[in-house]
Amino acid sequence: MNPGMIYLLGAGILYFIKGRLRDLLSILISLIALVMVWTLPLGEGLTFSFLDFEIILLSVNDVSRLIGLVFAFFALAAIVYSFLLTDKRYSFLTYIYIGSSLTLLFVGDFFSFYIFWELMTISSYFLIFDKTKPITGQTSYYYFTMHMVGAVSLLWGILLQYVNTGSILLTTVEYGLPFFILAVGIKLAFIGLHTWLPQNYANVSFITSVALSAYTTKVGVYGMYRLLGEEFLAYGGVITAIIGVLFALKQTEVRKLLSYHIVSQIGYMIVGIGVRSSLGVAGGILHLVNNVLYKGLLFMVIGTVIYVTDKEDLVDLGGLAKKLPLTSLYGVIASLGIAGFPFLNGHISKLLIKSGTSDPILIWGLFIAGIGTSLSFMKVMYFGFFRDKGNVEIKRKPKRSMLIAMGMVSFVMIIIGIMPQLAEGFFDLGAKSVSYFSLSYIWASLQPILLALIIFKLAHDIIEPHPHPEVDRDFYPRVKGGLDYLANLFSQVQNGDLSRYILWMVATLVIFWIKISI
Repeated sequence: MNPGMIYLLGAGILYFIKGRLRDLLSILISLIALVMVWTLPLGEGLTFSFLDFEIILLSVNDVSRLIGLVFAFFALAAIVYSFLLTDKRYSFLTYIYIGSSLTLLFVGDFFSFYIFWELMTISSYFLIFDKTKPITGQTSYYYFTMHMVGAVSLLWGILLQYVNTGSILLTTVEYGLPFFILAVGIKLAFIGLHTWLPQNYANVSFITSVALSAYTTKVGVYGMYRLLGEEFLAYGGVITAIIGVLFALKQTEVRKLLSYHIVSQIGYMIVGIGVRSSLGVAGGILHLVNNVLYKGLLFMVIGTVIYVTDKEDLVDLGGLAKKLPLTSLYGVIASLGIAGFPFLNGHISKLLIKSGTSDPILIWGLFIAGIGTSLSFMKVMYFGFFRDKGNVEIKRKPKRSMLIAMGMVSFVMIIIGIMPQLAEGFFDLGAKSVSYFSLSYIWASLQPILLALIIFKLAHDIIEPHPHPEVDRDFYPRVKGGLDYLANLFSQVQNGDLSRYILWMVATLVIFWIKISI
């Protein structure tokens, strides 16, 4: 059985159960799903015929199983984190969202892939929309519109692939490539198509942002891995990594900063998968896994801060290391992990990506992005937790379930960081390998962190958060304004005046007559 189905079936049950029992049952369902993913045999199963198509609801390889394991594990951690903080609506929608994300990893045909790809969009739209927060009405509509563009593009690409090949087997596409690139680009928040992400992840409840941080963009990366094989996409990955981190550095609201860093880290994954070497692809997929962990942990950390202080802007925070020591420790672990510090999981995947390419543009681009990443999280940890600012009021203590969930994720991050062979076993690297803990590789990983530390010290006053007006960098509303202007012009021309239409017809006939006469 496809393990994602457990979540989809459990969603309906959880909707009719209340309180502690619902939370306990949700944890049990997550544990069952995690065990199911762990024990899945490789190969295909659960196939049936529908019309003229062969539907494959279970197709397992090492990569899908690795991603499935981290999806199921993080689902368990996120549910523990939100223990007794959720209602039946959240549980129902979250389980459909997680279930469709997990199910999609293990299907083997385009029909099933499309169904669960869109089920993710629909469930996450309703997760984002909150009638008690008017802003989510606007942001969720924007989210849904962007992803519907991706949905139409994906469907059109699938139709072109099927018409030209006669098969709906899920494979690297040969036809309709621009449509697949657009669909995948929106889902994984490729730079320029990323605008739906920051405004949504920063405006939902903190428990919803924890869940959202782990799945949508990562499924987009998986879609790139399964469907696209173009090496030129790696250069787009470098651009995404650098621009994403530049946007992040400007933010003072932590969840917006983290959202832009999702975009930036997706750039690393695009580079790794785009170069198509065995080391690069392994690094890109492992970076997906690692990003689920440390980015999810970062959202948990700031979620805990929001829960206990009702604040998330760095302008208003400070001195939390003394008041929230365990949360601060988890924040340090997550920050070092995303920066690629040796002996944590980010070091492993970033090193594989860089070892998988010899292109200096890609290597130096990721190095620059690495400096920006380190600088961003020095900013978050210092100004949010370690600077001496004692006027932040702690309104309530963190729930024990929050601390347990953050500890679970931190533990797995450290295990991957010190035992990378556990993750390597999911990839066919042949004779290729990386000595992760050689002095040269450790020094290479420390360089961007040390340079960021120097920049942070020299540019402290510039980097320090301060109130500033919000700058709208989204260009799609401007495009909409231009289209509205053109539509108004056409509506003025097409006004239903019969005499004007007759005049156009006569003028057209005169032009044709002159053309023929010449």
